[in-house]
Amino acid sequence: MLRKANNVFSVLLDDETITTLPAERSVVTSANLGNGAVCLVNQGMNRLGAADFAALSDTDTFMLVQGKDAGNQMMKSPVITKGTYSTSIQKHLPAVQQVTTIGYNGTAGSLPSANDTSYYVKIRKNDNDAANRSQPFSLFGQFKTDASATQEELAFGLATNLNKNMADEPANGYLTTEVICDDAGATDGTATTITITNGSVAGVLNAGATTFVVGDLLRIGGATVTDAVYSITAMTATSVTLDRPFTGVSGAGVTIEFITAALATVANFGFRLTGVPAPFDVNAFRNYYANRFTATFSDDSALTTLTVGARNGSGVWQQVAMDEYMNYGFEGQNGMLGVPPRLRDQVVKIPGVGTATAALARYSTLNISWTETVSGLVGMSNARGNVILHTNLDAAGNLATSGSSAETLVVAMGLNAALFDA
Repeated sequence: MLRKANNVFSVLLDDETITTLPAERSVVTSANLGNGAVCLVNQGMNRLGAADFAALSDTDTFMLVQGKDAGNQMMKSPVITKGTYSTSIQKHLPAVQQVTTIGYNGTAGSLPSANDTSYYVKIRKNDNDAANRSQPFSLFGQFKTDASATQEELAFGLATNLNKNMADEPANGYLTTEVICDDAGATDGTATTITITNGSVAGVLNAGATTFVVGDLLRIGGATVTDAVYSITAMTATSVTLDRPFTGVSGAGVTIEFITAALATVANFGFRLTGVPAPFDVNAFRNYYANRFTATFSDDSALTTLTVGARNGSGVWQQVAMDEYMNYGFEGQNGMLGVPPRLRDQVVKIPGVGTATAALARYSTLNISWTETVSGLVGMSNARGNVILHTNLDAAGNLATSGSSAETLVVAMGLNAALFDA
C-alpha cells in the first residue's frame, strides 16, 4: 500500500457529494472549486470539458486539480502530455478477513472428545508487518477435557480460552472464536428473535421461551448450521444470559433457534476463527492489512478448513487515507515533523467521522501513468509519472449516475464511468 516518491507521483481524491463545478473554459481557483471537487484543466487553469479534452492534440498538456476550499492551496497533478499517458481502472473491492474452521465446518467434520485430554490450537501470524515477516509470532488456546468428555465441552472450552487470550492482543484482539454445531436446531413457539449487543452476555428475547431452558444451546443468526451457538446459563422472563460474550454483529430482532442439551451431547461441533479488522489512524497506526494466519490443532485427525481467504481490498478508506497522507509529504508538507506536529488536512471519508458511513467511504481508482524521455548534454533517461485519482462512490456503490465531479472528469477523458461502479 505504501507509495514511493520516485520520479513523479501525485494523489487526488474527490467527494461524491460535490457536484458543482466552475463553467467549462473558465479559470479554476480555490474560491470556485469546492473541497473534494476534481476537474481537468489546461496549464492556464481553464477547466476542460469533454469537447475541450477531445480537441487536445497528442502534444497538448493537461492537469488534474482538486479543490480544498477558498483560501487553501489546491492539489494539482504534474503536467501530463496527452499523447504519452495510459490509464487503468481498479473498482472498489471490500476488505475480507480470513475465516478458518476446525472440526465441523458447516458441512462435514467433527472434534475429538477423549476423556482427561489436553488439546490446543496454535495460531501462527502471517501478517505483512515488521514483527511477523521474518519471525512470525504464535498465539495459543488450550483446554483439558474432564472424565466424561464431549465435543460440546471441548468446543466451548477452547472458544472461551481463545477469546480470553485474544483479548490480550493489542488494539483489536486479532481474531474471534465462535462455536458451530451440525444439529439442525428447532424453533420455539414464542421466543423466535433476540436483541443483543456485541461483547455482551445478556440478551432480550421477543417473548418468553416455552420449549428451551437453561443448559440448552441458542443459535443466534440466520438459522443455519453455520451460525454460532451459545450455552444458556440463566433465563428470567425474556432475559437470557449466555456462557460467553456475543461475538456477532449487534442487532435487534435477530433470528434464534435452540438445541436441547440432550441433542448437543451427540452432535458434531467445530469452532470458527475469524480475523478482526485492526484499527487504523493515518497519524498513528499506519500498517493496514487484513489478518492472515495459519491455524493448527493438536489432534490432526480433526478437519481444518480455510473457509475464507483474507483480502486487503482496493479503494478501502484506509488505503485512500494513506495515499492522501503520503502525497502531502511528497508535496513538501512537513508539519508532522514539527514539535508539536501539525496534522495534515484530510478529504478522505472515514466511517463514523462526521456523516460518513461505511457505504459512503468507498472508492474506485483511476491510475494515469506515462514515461517521458529526459535528455541531457551527455545522456538520456526515462522519467516515470503516476497520478492516482480515488473516485468516491455513492451510497449504492456507483460512480456512474452519481453526478459527482469525478464522474464528470472520467467521462471528459473518454472513460466509461460504469467501469468504476463497485
